[in-house]
Amino acid sequence: MRTIHNLFFTVVGRGKANALLKKAKECGATGGTILLGQGTITSKFLDFLGVTETHKEILIISASNELDAKLHKTISESFDFSKRNKGIAFSVPFKQWELDQSDHSHNIKKDDDRFSHCCIFTIVDKGRSKDCIAAARSAGARGGTVVRGHGAGVPTDFYFPLLIEPQKDTVIIITAKDKAPFIREKIFSDLELDKPGNGIIFTLPVGRTSGLFEHRSQERKGGA
Repeated sequence: MRTIHNLFFTVVGRGKANALLKKAKECGATGGTILLGQGTITSKFLDFLGVTETHKEILIISASNELDAKLHKTISESFDFSKRNKGIAFSVPFKQWELDQSDHSHNIKKDDDRFSHCCIFTIVDKGRSKDCIAAARSAGARGGTVVRGHGAGVPTDFYFPLLIEPQKDTVIIITAKDKAPFIREKIFSDLELDKPGNGIIFTLPVGRTSGLFEHRSQERKGGA
């Protein structure tokens, strides 16, 4: 029986996920699920031209701790995640996490040193993802990935019950742990998610990341 400790996510340009899955199988993965999505571009020049989205693929793999570490190392090196716009990867623990019951707006303990980032999921009606991304950026997020709902459930080995109905947008945002509460609250407020039917939002801890922009910025500063 396979031991599952994490869900490994990687987000890359359209058409690259199959190559990543092949490399992942060489590392020991037994399979994966590929979703189609759209990434958002933060360039002011491209925003001016009206080019604000890029086609993306999201590959999801269930993994043990050992496989998860190997996937981050192998895929990051093989597909140049250290370079801009090559892709990112992150891992979400496949288990119940200890929650901070005293903070209802952001229920992950901020002083938990087992993770440095969070993954914010927001599910809204189709077309409202742009409002969600705008709200997140105004609170410090760099962007996100949008997955369109097509009436299908999540992979069978997902560890939380989440059914995405047709005509829904799911916005996935990876951010540093200290920024997550502010981004979540801004999305919740601007999109009025306290009103029935407007959408839902939840936050999951991220145990390991590869290829994030802030990492590359720090590397460039360190090498200057």
